[in-house]
Amino acid sequence: METAAILFRDHAKGDKYKDLLVNDHCAVESIPVLEHKYLLDAQSIQSVVNDASSEGLAGLVFTSGNAVRALAKAVDAYLSEPADENDGRREQWSRILRLPIFVVGKETMDACSSLLFSAAHTTNGTRETKEGVMDIRGSECGCASEMVSNIIDFSRQQQSRKQGGGKKPRVLFFCGNQRRSAIPDGIRESGAAELVEMVAYTTVGRNTHDTRRDLIDTVDRIVAKCRRNAPAAAVLIWMVVFSPSGVRVVAPLLENLAHAREPLLVPASTLAAVYKRHAVTKTDDVFYGYAAIGKTTMTELASRASGDKMLTTQADTPNAVGICNAIRNKMSFPGVL
Repeated sequence: METAAILFRDHAKGDKYKDLLVNDHCAVESIPVLEHKYLLDAQSIQSVVNDASSEGLAGLVFTSGNAVRALAKAVDAYLSEPADENDGRREQWSRILRLPIFVVGKETMDACSSLLFSAAHTTNGTRETKEGVMDIRGSECGCASEMVSNIIDFSRQQQSRKQGGGKKPRVLFFCGNQRRSAIPDGIRESGAAELVEMVAYTTVGRNTHDTRRDLIDTVDRIVAKCRRNAPAAAVLIWMVVFSPSGVRVVAPLLENLAHAREPLLVPASTLAAVYKRHAVTKTDDVFYGYAAIGKTTMTELASRASGDKMLTTQADTPNAVGICNAIRNKMSFPGVL
């Protein structure tokens, strides 16, 4: 069997995944399904600095690289605005970056360290930058609910250090307009901290017609390449999805692929009949599987695309290695190959 993968994300963001997956698959391609608009600007950063000075902040929270990129762009604008030499903007922002930063997964941690901090060096096991010690927590977290536990534990420790109690620690959550409820609900129910949300970006689905066209063309290219390598072999194409919002965009396409003769291996003839009106060569030997980056994405896929009847797998860790291993493990199951 020849195998391939389609990453439903921006081409540039898929590079780390492609670098690993090409070692296991005949072809790996990307199809963007979401578009993001960054909402933060220099004034937004000034309000964060003012708020931190007056009310105090205990930490920052990120669940995606998009929020980090939106913040980094706004910080660049804030620090480059004309100001008096004694304005102190850089030092004010550096003080905020010395706070603990809570993230979900290594990719978000890497985005924070590369976009928010200058080059780091290690001294006595501590990563230091011009902005101060880099304290990013949660690279091992596979989902938001795991990060919530870290925030709650940290907040309770902060409270226990205060004589006579005092205000709850305040943490600032840079999120998207479609953020999940796990973090706000978990922190509110714990009563351990006060969560302040700042919407850093909006997410909208890419035009469905464009996504459909790209999917058809990409499947054709992949099948053609696999046929050149092994003309008589069956082809299994893994559809890799990275977020609940991404699933919501591609769900209509995936649902059409899901109605098949066999419940676990989906033939490409469905795609050809619905979208293209003609068959890909040897369509009966082309099948599909679905790989989700994490639990919330898998839940969305299952609820919108009959996930219980499809060949599916889920990454244990939300990164390229996790996706690669999840597909490898699924491929080793009896009956898949």
